[in-house]
Amino acid sequence: MIGVSAGRLRAYLRAGVLSPEKGTRGELRFSFQDLLLLRKAEGLVSQRISPHRVRRALKKLRERLTDEQPLTGVSLGTDGPQVVVHERGARWQAESGQVLLSFDKQQAEADEAPLVALHTRTTGERPASDVVPPTVEEIYELACDLDEADPERAESSYRQVIAQSPHHADAHINLGRILHERGELVPAEEHYRRALAIRPNDATASFNLGVVLEDGGHHADALEAYRRAIATDDRNADAHYNAARLYDLLGDYAAALRHLRICRDLARKQR
Repeated sequence: MIGVSAGRLRAYLRAGVLSPEKGTRGELRFSFQDLLLLRKAEGLVSQRISPHRVRRALKKLRERLTDEQPLTGVSLGTDGPQVVVHERGARWQAESGQVLLSFDKQQAEADEAPLVALHTRTTGERPASDVVPPTVEEIYELACDLDEADPERAESSYRQVIAQSPHHADAHINLGRILHERGELVPAEEHYRRALAIRPNDATASFNLGVVLEDGGHHADALEAYRRAIATDDRNADAHYNAARLYDLLGDYAAALRHLRICRDLARKQR
């Protein structure tokens, strides 16, 4: 509806700026306010503000607002690379909270006046010692943004995350999926297994492991991975369907029929 990729939507969810409710089947239900906020966020991205900076600004802003003040009720704009809040004739940076002053003589033209942030260097430059390197989570969020549009850069970013934080399960899963889609089954399997070693009850890692094992012809091991995914999330219709196929292939027709029935029932509920 509003052109947000799955990777970027997941990043907004991780940042905690959206408030979806869970439906009866565990699906996420987004409110109209969530959609408005996503549209506002994507509008900032379209003005050449980086997606991770927009998310960071919205997260900081949410922390400052009271429960009665929704993010959608705040007027946002840009000042160079910064997200700026417009409130009652004043402006301040969403991330730092720094107030912005206008030195234009005509108050009515304040919105068009050049802005100066308090406590910033007048040269507009930052010394190298002041440059703050991105955090592991910021690199991970950037990788999620690149996931669909530029898989090679996403892969590089996921590898940076893992190099700095070897126990980052989500980075292992996403890197495994990129390698899997490229046909590199063995390294993909390795990353799925490392994710499960870190987070044993991760249904996504278990399901993906099942798929990569099945693609490699290891049907018995793949079936075990699907069973593990189902044990963690018994509403995973794809896992039931894949398990039914493998049970049928291995000659256990009763088990195959049982999982097909469950898959059919889940599909009906999702209509």
